[in-house]
Amino acid sequence: MPFAEIIAQDRALASLRSALRRGALHHAYLFGGPEGTGKAIVARVLAQAANCEAGEGGPAGFRDDACGTCGPCRKIGRGLHPDVFVLRDERTMAKEGRWEPKGGRTPSRDVVVDQVRDLVDHRLAMKRFEGRRRFVIVDPADAMNPQAQNALLKTLEEPPDDTTLVLVAASPDRLLPTIRSRCLRVPFGPIPAEIVEARLRADGRAPEEARLAAALAGGSLGRALALDPEELGALRDSVLAAVALDPGDAGAWLAFAKAHGEDRQQAAELCELLALWLRDVLAARAGGDRLALAELEAATRRAAGALAPAEVVRRRAEVQRTAAALRQNASPVLALERLLIGWFHGRA
Repeated sequence: MPFAEIIAQDRALASLRSALRRGALHHAYLFGGPEGTGKAIVARVLAQAANCEAGEGGPAGFRDDACGTCGPCRKIGRGLHPDVFVLRDERTMAKEGRWEPKGGRTPSRDVVVDQVRDLVDHRLAMKRFEGRRRFVIVDPADAMNPQAQNALLKTLEEPPDDTTLVLVAASPDRLLPTIRSRCLRVPFGPIPAEIVEARLRADGRAPEEARLAAALAGGSLGRALALDPEELGALRDSVLAAVALDPGDAGAWLAFAKAHGEDRQQAAELCELLALWLRDVLAARAGGDRLALAELEAATRRAAGALAPAEVVRRRAEVQRTAAALRQNASPVLALERLLIGWFHGRA
């Protein structure tokens, strides 16, 4: 995939392509932004473009885009180029057969200090094998624990010749300030929902499904593509069930919380969809006709006629508090119970 096929990241691509044309690649980049916005793909294409052999390049021999078909481009795309190394968390690399934790311990979800030392002491200590420029892509860089980050500092301060490090992070602020300060930051923004929706429809998704997935994805094309149509349907049904709950039937609330709080991810997705539905309610009150949850239009317009705007805003705040509690490891069942009590009788 060349740069030309990356969507909605024109600013980031313009700076990188300019650096390639000038032969002025930075020694370390920090690609920061939401997951699923193309950061890892762009890091790979940057390595391909710098090593591409299709036609003449700029001052350093770099092309400003990858052809995708020459030998180096194909090797990099398949993860086989000896001068392009991707450092992932221990668990992923162990599954791929590219790393074995020392002492036979269970692989961690982190990028650990042993991995960084192996990279610095072995991979980067050797000369380039065949490429024009060597690349190290750390993805996700925000999975590096503090010891691993400190082990990478010296390399960021004094990088080997003809080497570029690219740190890919959905949460750049989790990196140490000393790491961030030594990288040139390239921000990746959320992809607009209408662009995500258009891409999903081009892939054959039904219009209603594409609109819902795009609205739930939060600007992440990767997340939108991963949302399962059956799961989306089940979530819509859950919202209808929540909306239909009797304010005076506490037993029904408890049953709903128990049924939908068995899985933390399911409870979190339900909160996202409830917040989205309440936004639709406000839009309907304001006369809007484009609803994210078009299939729930009848229930949405009933709620818009029955609830004052201040009450809709209050209920949406309760949903957002519940979502935050779930991210902080609260019990999903108890979190949903508190949400419904807050909806119907004020905050618990």
